[in-house]
Amino acid sequence: MEELDLKDLISYFMSKIIYFLAIVTLVVTLGCLYLIFLKTPVFTSKTSVILTGNNKESSSTITQTDLSVNSKLVGTYQEIVKSKRVLSQVIHELNLDYTVKDLSKMIRVGAINDTEIIEISVTNEENRTAYAVANKVAEIFSKEAKDLYNLSNVSILDRADIETVPSNINITKQLLIFLGLGSVLGFAVLFLFYYFDTTIKRVSDIERKYNLPILGAVPDYTKKKKKGAKRR
Repeated sequence: MEELDLKDLISYFMSKIIYFLAIVTLVVTLGCLYLIFLKTPVFTSKTSVILTGNNKESSSTITQTDLSVNSKLVGTYQEIVKSKRVLSQVIHELNLDYTVKDLSKMIRVGAINDTEIIEISVTNEENRTAYAVANKVAEIFSKEAKDLYNLSNVSILDRADIETVPSNINITKQLLIFLGLGSVLGFAVLFLFYYFDTTIKRVSDIERKYNLPILGAVPDYTKKKKKGAKRR
């Protein structure tokens, strides 16, 4: 591999800047067209439940034992949220045209770090469907958790809202991504053209390529004629 002349490389890039800008513009334009015409917007509604004391009916004080039990139950409760027992009731009560498996794919459940809060997020192409499913899942889960464990330690902390902004489309962020991709592609294309360009453009190219001294060079009279014509 030949050594790359950084100065020559920069000079080459500057001479081809119009092509670089054209590639970047093309990538950004195609990205915008994809966002507008091909990417399907989806909406995500979130609700959260919190684990309180073990049994509200027997005591209003939360003990350290209650907290320890709740921490151990967080993982179990996350699985119950997406269980067939819960989701089949959601489908029935909301009269949804989904299978349990399909509905499960729309739901994400996660525990907020170092807390006893479980966040339930539902993503759907219809914002009202996402909103209704999120709230209904939280309601049924709270009821089922009490029936399964005979404990009243699950309460809805925040109910979901109807989202109007798609969760999978961030214009500013995605434009920056397209701009970055276009820049990388532009640099890559120009570098490949530069690297595989074997034409001789100046005397120094012969000296560097063949390691031979140059005894003389024929001047380019066409440039001098053009300069003379401009002066006239």
